[in-house]
Amino acid sequence: MNRDQREAYQSELDRVAASLALPATDDVEQAIIDHFVGRLRTWVTLHGTPQNLSELTADFATSLDMQFAEVFDQEDMDQLLLSMPRGEQATVAMLKTEFGDQTDAVTIRRSQRKPWERPYLAIINCQDWHELRRYYSKWHEIVHRLIEGQQLRLAFRHTKVDRPEPEEVLVDRIAGTLAFFPDMFRPVVVDEIQTDGHLAFGTIDRVRERIAPDASRQATTMACMRYVMNPSWLLRCGLGLKVSEQQRLDSPQMSLIPERPPREKLRIRQSLANPAARNSGTTFYRNMRVPESSIIAQAFNDDFDLGAVGKETLDHWETSSGGPIGSGTIHVEAETVTDDEVWAIVQTMD
Repeated sequence: MNRDQREAYQSELDRVAASLALPATDDVEQAIIDHFVGRLRTWVTLHGTPQNLSELTADFATSLDMQFAEVFDQEDMDQLLLSMPRGEQATVAMLKTEFGDQTDAVTIRRSQRKPWERPYLAIINCQDWHELRRYYSKWHEIVHRLIEGQQLRLAFRHTKVDRPEPEEVLVDRIAGTLAFFPDMFRPVVVDEIQTDGHLAFGTIDRVRERIAPDASRQATTMACMRYVMNPSWLLRCGLGLKVSEQQRLDSPQMSLIPERPPREKLRIRQSLANPAARNSGTTFYRNMRVPESSIIAQAFNDDFDLGAVGKETLDHWETSSGGPIGSGTIHVEAETVTDDEVWAIVQTMD
């Protein structure tokens, strides 16, 4: 965030904290998150612990007078629109206009509803790649209800894929914790990590199966990494060019001057770090080249069906200026997930 964005976000934090009557603290964001974790904990104490987080999501939403409708294709949307009363034609028209590829969800406050219907309907986009976000999208809509209380500010709220607004940033951060409710999630993670001795893709898959069946693999991985004491990273890697190479390739002069195009190399497309990693002083940078000697490169080039696991030295990972990002031994597990992308869990060794 730049300075203006930080100030706007702080204003949003102060607004929400005041609405919740929270005491003054140095970490307002964490206080807000803790408040809602406490509220969810109280609910579980009163109603009992569900079998998994998917059940918790549905049951807790019901207690907030929310109903979910998942749209996987146009037929689902057509059926949903047909189910709406004729008096809500304006809402139907807005849904047709707003529910597109850049929309994760839409929540409406029903002005007309049948006795068994909930006042709030959250329509979750599950089409194509949005299906991977559907679990998180549900919690995003739940958190809006928690923050706004009994009154949805608008009768129709559109949740975009790209949402840099301070209010949306805060909702996302709260949702990221509640979606993996620590009281239910942490014991399963700790149990599975003890089984493997470290965090592995197999660990994550078992955690998903046991407690978070609707969560995406990436979101589950990041949630699991919170409970790993060692600095850990999830790296998503694929072929790409250096920024300067891409700029040269995109230059209009490239078509005028015959030149051999640069060769793509395996690079980091996304780097996600756990809290210990963010405090470690070591950073795996976006677009950083993956060393040819790395286990990640081996998995990508050899297309291991079961992935590749082993130890390597951090000293081989260098920035564009040529200096290493750190030193010591790291544990790496790499797995080819698509034809052009490999994922890796990287952890420092004690």
